[in-house]
Amino acid sequence: MTRLDLPENSGWSPASFDAEVIERACDTGLLESKITSAGPQVKPQLNRVGAVAVGGHEIVVQPKAPFSSVLFMLGYAADPGFRPDEVDGTGDDLFPAVAETYARLMERALGRGVLQGYRPLDETAVAIRGRIRFSDQMSRRAGQLLPVELTVDDYTVDIAENQLLRAAARLLLTLPRLTEEARHRLVHLESRLVDATLVRPSAGLPSWQPTRLNERYHPALRFAELVLARLTPSTTSGGGGGGQAVASFVVNMAEAFEGFVTAALTESFAAVSTGVSVGQYPTHLDRERKQPIRPDFVHLVGGVPAVVVDAKYKTGAPRVEDLYQMLAYCTVMGLDEGTLIYIADGTRLRPSTIPIRGTTIETRVARLDVRCPPAQLLPQIDAMTSWPRKPV
Repeated sequence: MTRLDLPENSGWSPASFDAEVIERACDTGLLESKITSAGPQVKPQLNRVGAVAVGGHEIVVQPKAPFSSVLFMLGYAADPGFRPDEVDGTGDDLFPAVAETYARLMERALGRGVLQGYRPLDETAVAIRGRIRFSDQMSRRAGQLLPVELTVDDYTVDIAENQLLRAAARLLLTLPRLTEEARHRLVHLESRLVDATLVRPSAGLPSWQPTRLNERYHPALRFAELVLARLTPSTTSGGGGGGQAVASFVVNMAEAFEGFVTAALTESFAAVSTGVSVGQYPTHLDRERKQPIRPDFVHLVGGVPAVVVDAKYKTGAPRVEDLYQMLAYCTVMGLDEGTLIYIADGTRLRPSTIPIRGTTIETRVARLDVRCPPAQLLPQIDAMTSWPRKPV
């Protein structure tokens, strides 16, 4: 296997792959390429990390954070019930980490047995049970009393929740370089769901609703949806059906960072305030309400904004454009302070405050160290709930 590792947001690097491999890798949105006199070169797309495997070749874009923290941020943003200890933190390989993490979540979900539920089922019978489908009875039976067209609620394991879990497990089994232990666990877990219909992501996925009855499934289901949305196995266009297998898992880190910060702040403020937190808070910049703005996170007390936060997947000194943006948010919402959350780098870890000249508004700049293991990410967010000077 030929492997190329690239740092996140790095520059152009030589690529010793054939044109088809490079093309398929670029099609995933992970990379861009160009041809030079010295041969083909590739570089990661802005803020994209992940892995692409084409046949026996693999290109990995390593994030600033370990892959375990990336997976935790994705999982927690989708479901705050996601726990740090459920993420595989070994090594710097993405595909094995995704498979191991999902195996842990499935084992937790199925620990008390396979979930069952009611599913509507149409059938034709001579004994009435369930509900008669009168329109079908009239059109198909021409006034006959028997047999009867019925809809019954069948109590079964073949429900949307189990279909999703099985689909994600089957998809992960197509990945390269899984450990034998992870592969064996996924095969065993999928076999427990063999009575659930195997759905294909390309054909559309079943929908499910979170309830008290399926609560133990929630983290696994949310992660399954992440896997099914991001993992895109296919084949190259080799003649005679001889194409190479392609698998990719690509993450937009700016979106993952914003989603994690919003979810974590929401949970953290819920523990210390009776207010309501809103992500992507809808408001307007102008009096005519023609210029919409959407701060990443706003905490309201009594229906009035008390805290505004914007997450920026950036390192280094605060950008002037970000300070302008926070000044506008604070002005519109009548706040005297707002917070920008940046990525911590080696020299900037502690929060800082920037007073805006000619106003009473201050912008606080805090930094989240994503290089930490998953268990250390949430405590950093919890510390941020003490920033606002006004009680919430």
